[in-house]
Amino acid sequence: MGGRENPEGTSRFVRAIREEIVIRSPAEAANHLLTHVFAPFEVFDQEELWLLLLNTKHRITHEAMVYRGTVNSVYIRPAELFKEAVRVNAPGILLSHCHPSGDPTPSPEDVRVTEEAVQVGKLLGIEVLDHILIGRGVWLSLREQKLGFG
Repeated sequence: MGGRENPEGTSRFVRAIREEIVIRSPAEAANHLLTHVFAPFEVFDQEELWLLLLNTKHRITHEAMVYRGTVNSVYIRPAELFKEAVRVNAPGILLSHCHPSGDPTPSPEDVRVTEEAVQVGKLLGIEVLDHILIGRGVWLSLREQKLGFG
């Protein structure tokens, strides 16, 4: 897997990233997600919510699959979103999930989850940098759309 490892102390749903991948924009995050997390897109027949855990310099330290849902929904408990971030002491996270339909248009639920995550993150001192929705070769940044980030 290149620079991806699964060292002791992580689960099969968490990958430590040894490569120096720094996220400076939603486009860089989306490119990483499209090529490393949600690829090949065709195998994603259920929504999956993944986190990129970031250090203070916005370098990806871990990728974590938090939830797998149905073809068009996923139930998200806010506490679970931050479990790995707290465990590895990550000061920032980036949420992302795929829409198996291929259309990254956000649902009201996507916006609600983002709002809750931002609020919980503030309480925990963990910044939610963005929530990127992934479709078939396309993506959408909720932060850029000013949805869920007040």
